[in-house]
Amino acid sequence: ERLRAKYRLPGEFILAVGHLEARKNYVRLIQAVAELRRSGKEISLVIVGNDGGARAEIRAETARLGLANQVTILEGVSDQELQSLYALCALVAFPSFYEGFGIPLLEAMAARRPLVLSDTPVFRELTEGRGAYFPPDDSGAIAAAIARILDSPECQQELVAYGIERIRAFDFARLAGQVEQLYRRLQPETSEA
Repeated sequence: ERLRAKYRLPGEFILAVGHLEARKNYVRLIQAVAELRRSGKEISLVIVGNDGGARAEIRAETARLGLANQVTILEGVSDQELQSLYALCALVAFPSFYEGFGIPLLEAMAARRPLVLSDTPVFRELTEGRGAYFPPDDSGAIAAAIARILDSPECQQELVAYGIERIRAFDFARLAGQVEQLYRRLQPETSEA
């Protein structure tokens, strides 16, 4: 609750985590929030990430849509604050056009938060096709996916339960063991002198 007061966080919000870059697609996510609010959903958006070149565009779209009080950009948050933000949010949205992996997906799963995701190959692979997806170039579809999850406690529970199960595959000890086995297989045989 101290964090909520520190950043003046809204009651119910969507969380997005990642640098402020064009490929993260935050402009369309902001447009989706505007659509949700027009349809009567009192939801806000909190974006956590440092500027990667798109901050001005994100702020301009926020202003254009009259969402200055509904969109919060937080830069330089600590790991502990980020954990609290995951705990406080209604859901996590990951609208990227492309990613190499997606650490915030794993963080959201570990925090037991439902996810809505761009329909990209890497996100389908990470979630084994068991996520709530949307086409990243369609703000209406993003809004619809978010509304579907917000309106369905059953869908939220299903996504959270899957996340709890899936995060086990990314346990550090397990991954370290897999990397060790790979190195051993790739290591050339040493000959004795």
